Amino acid sequence: MTDLNPSRYDLKGADAAHPALAEVRDAALALLAEGEQEEAFEFLLAALAAVLRKSRELEFLVAKLRRGGRSSERLDPKQLALLFEELAEQLGPEGAQALDGEVEAREDAALEGEIEAEEEARKARGGTGPGRRRGWRTRNVPREIHQVALEPEARTCSHCGGPKHKIGVDVSRELDYVPGRFVEHEYHREKWACGACKWGVSTAPAPAKVIPRSAASPALLAHVVVSKYVDHTPLHRLHRIYDRSGASIPVSTLSDWVGEVAERVEPLVERLAERIVRDAYVVGTDATGLAVLDPTSPEGIQRGTIWCVVGDGQDVVFRYTPTGEGQTGPWTFLARRSGYIQADAASVFDRLFTGQAASALEVACWAHGRRRLVALQDTDCRVAYPLKLIARLYRLEHLADLRELSPEERAEFRRRRSQPQLDKLKRWLVPMAANEPPSSDFAQACGYLLNQWEALTRFLDDGRLQLDNNLVERQLRDIALGRKNYLFAGSHDAARRTATLYSLTRTAALHEVAPLPYLSDILKKLAGGWPAERLDELLPGSWQPPPDPCERAP
Repeated sequence: MTDLNPSRYDLKGADAAHPALAEVRDAALALLAEGEQEEAFEFLLAALAAVLRKSRELEFLVAKLRRGGRSSERLDPKQLALLFEELAEQLGPEGAQALDGEVEAREDAALEGEIEAEEEARKARGGTGPGRRRGWRTRNVPREIHQVALEPEARTCSHCGGPKHKIGVDVSRELDYVPGRFVEHEYHREKWACGACKWGVSTAPAPAKVIPRSAASPALLAHVVVSKYVDHTPLHRLHRIYDRSGASIPVSTLSDWVGEVAERVEPLVERLAERIVRDAYVVGTDATGLAVLDPTSPEGIQRGTIWCVVGDGQDVVFRYTPTGEGQTGPWTFLARRSGYIQADAASVFDRLFTGQAASALEVACWAHGRRRLVALQDTDCRVAYPLKLIARLYRLEHLADLRELSPEERAEFRRRRSQPQLDKLKRWLVPMAANEPPSSDFAQACGYLLNQWEALTRFLDDGRLQLDNNLVERQLRDIALGRKNYLFAGSHDAARRTATLYSLTRTAALHEVAPLPYLSDILKKLAGGWPAERLDELLPGSWQPPPDPCERAP
């Protein structure tokens, strides 16, 4: 039996460095002196458990600080392990057994093994891999072939003195950059008249103008639009850039050009909007704010709303409204929609699903539901488990992508693999929400998921549905980047034109169409009287680039 004689334990050296340790020692010795050996032992174990718990809290704090204040929602694996351990301890023996961290870890490891195997198989099949996109590449870049001849004196063999014979060529490449420059074209148009009767003067035709009486060519107008709405360059900066290149164009003129281009392409955007509402299988929508100069507003600036609608992940339309009210927003431009609409749980979208504005089927967004749990991960360890299950849903989607499953195969895969994870999550959410004060952040995070459960799990039955609405949010990112640079729109009409031009540039981006040649070509065709019944041919998904006159054959 262990000797618990108090005289054997001399901890005086620790008293100064750790006063708390001295208090623990004194309390334990007091219990031993009274012969309460079992109580002293339990007391020391409790003290050790408190120290270990504090140590784990400090480890968690260090993991949090190492994130460096990043706004990323990605959960660090070490931080997740600490959260999971703390959660199991709070739930007690039965709860810890129900969670069974070892089983969860094995399931994650098995899933990661499947993903790794599929990635290796894709590489073996010649698919794109992490290392296949390195190095520079070119696309639609004119190529010039330079023939480099060998010096005549080097064509004689230095060993035998005989002539050498050409056996081939070595090819090396160099990528050059020619800075953008202005070219001023003057058209000297001949005029002819009858010398006998002095009647009937004929003049050679002038090139078609996108904007009447304007010197701007389609390519220049396209560059102004791309600079502002793709590269997020305010017009006053663009004015200085152009001035350095030799053309001083007033900011007001650049602004007028942008407005004129928006009016010219508006019929194309209306065709996109019609196609989204009428033909798209899945429509995603969200909104963001935009400051607009308004002299009638008390502060001179009104916060308007830019609504984004994406159809089938390929067509994008933005709509501007002076307010965020549904009556002027989604209730109008998504009226009569009967297919799927994916959005967050904002009440402004409710009428789209109740028949008041439309009879659409609601598809909720897992990214929005997950975000509420992520916001609590630094303060409430209970969110570790649901975050782990939601992350597993996304990893399963990644596995389905690697396997290139058809929509029908993906739906079956989801019912077989994702449904059990959702069942686990719901079994965890229901008691957690029931035992928490309704006003707490934790209860509201759980309540959001439970209230949206039907819409959140609708993806199980249709392989064409996505887990989240992140594609729409990525389109809104261009609006956010733009307003950080140009700060506000000059008027409500300017904000509407902004929405029009963003619609076309973002749709082109989703179709991987280069915006500068695209806009240059369609503006030229529209100025030339393109037939209204053939507008669909000018949409980014249907547009065919004209042959490049500068391209030279090798």
